[in-house]
Amino acid sequence: MSLAKKLKSAGMWQAMQIIIQIITQFGYMAVMARLLTKADFGLMALAGSFIGLGVLFSEAGMGAALIQRKNVTQQHMNAAFQVSFFVGIFLFIILFFSSNYISYLFNQPELASIIKVVGFIVVLNSLSSVSRSLLQKHFKFKQTSLITILTTVVGYIIGVILAYNDWGVWSLIAASLTNAFLLTIVLFYYAPIKISLRFHIQEMKELFSFGSGMILARSLSNFSSNGLNLVLGFIFQPAQLGLFERTNTIKSLPSKYLGNVLDTIMFPVMAEIQDEKERLFKVYQHGLGVVNTILMPISLYLIIFSEEIVLVLLGNQWIDAVIPLQIMFLVLPFSSSVRMADSVIRAKGLIYKNVVRRSIYLVILLATASIGAYFYGIIGAAAAVTFSYLCNYILMLFLVKSIFHKDLKEIFMKPLWSGIKLSIIIFILIFIFKMALSSWQSDLIIKFITINVLVGLLFLIIIWNKPSIMGQYLQETISRLSSKKIQ
Repeated sequence: MSLAKKLKSAGMWQAMQIIIQIITQFGYMAVMARLLTKADFGLMALAGSFIGLGVLFSEAGMGAALIQRKNVTQQHMNAAFQVSFFVGIFLFIILFFSSNYISYLFNQPELASIIKVVGFIVVLNSLSSVSRSLLQKHFKFKQTSLITILTTVVGYIIGVILAYNDWGVWSLIAASLTNAFLLTIVLFYYAPIKISLRFHIQEMKELFSFGSGMILARSLSNFSSNGLNLVLGFIFQPAQLGLFERTNTIKSLPSKYLGNVLDTIMFPVMAEIQDEKERLFKVYQHGLGVVNTILMPISLYLIIFSEEIVLVLLGNQWIDAVIPLQIMFLVLPFSSSVRMADSVIRAKGLIYKNVVRRSIYLVILLATASIGAYFYGIIGAAAAVTFSYLCNYILMLFLVKSIFHKDLKEIFMKPLWSGIKLSIIIFILIFIFKMALSSWQSDLIIKFITINVLVGLLFLIIIWNKPSIMGQYLQETISRLSSKKIQ
């Protein structure tokens, strides 16, 4: 199968996955926010931060190393599985026996039992990470998409049922464990590993040369999210931390899903053409153009309707999340743009340059967030996150520039322009309808839905009559996906 056909198939399955995941997660979030307290989400955020670090290190960078490596043998697969499994077991033991000290450190007695139970996710992830990576390497996105959708929906259903029956934070834990358990079983079924009792030391060394860099890079990335919750856990009470965590989660959803789709597809593709510099740049530039064209209008839309979004997803008791959410939505397009550039750097094997960039970003994030949260509360923390993302984006721009030796117009402005034009059109449409309906005495949510329907319909009419409005990158992508003949 040609690279273009692989991209088309991957794009279609990942698009289906993202649509279903967004719908189900929004529904799950809306229901759970009304059944649980802010403190429940705060406790889960603290426990999840430690588990997230454990999951990260349990993979030991082996999965990414398998994808990046061109020639992979059965011995490499076994080596990756063995390293991931034993590291996962080791980390689970550490989390289990340190849970009491962690709960004492944060003065949250219930945290100890939570970590002991939910920590098993680390072991489950270590068992499934290699199978997931092998499916991605061989572009089997149909399987990964269906598996992800199935396990996520089942986990959400379990969580809602238990939350309705007053399980509190344990309903969130049960949902996460169910998802991880099912994911492990089904992934191993579709991509089984022929387990060998012999240790493949040479293959471990070959994979670890790249995997060790991935551990450093991903640990820094993980600290920027989970580490942020831990730092804020010393400043905020559980209810405040829960409010910030939900706000940050909503802010991250669009870029998370689009970023995950692009990273999942683009990293294997870029790894395959890593030695073709000009072709690699065109793939990167096109992906970045698509990201900006989609996320810039979405960012503007979400800023304008933040209050309505909070009321729909979380309810009246979470209204304090509106202003922090608007602040953090400002950098929505840049977060996924960084993910695109990150895929290029990993594909080129320049992992340690990325480590330096992420280290700088992490220091800026934790320092500014601590200061902002201490003096200005949740709004200060949100402003610090926004400032840190902008700094991270600037650092990434110059790193990409050093790889391709292109000017900033090619790397930055050209992929950005389509998104700017589309954002202006969206803003004008929203402004017109908001002004037209300003005197309409109706519920805020009803008015929100009405404006969305009117803007959506008019926008579709405009696109139908003049598809070039979507911009070069998005128009070209849709044309390729809808074409039956792909070279």
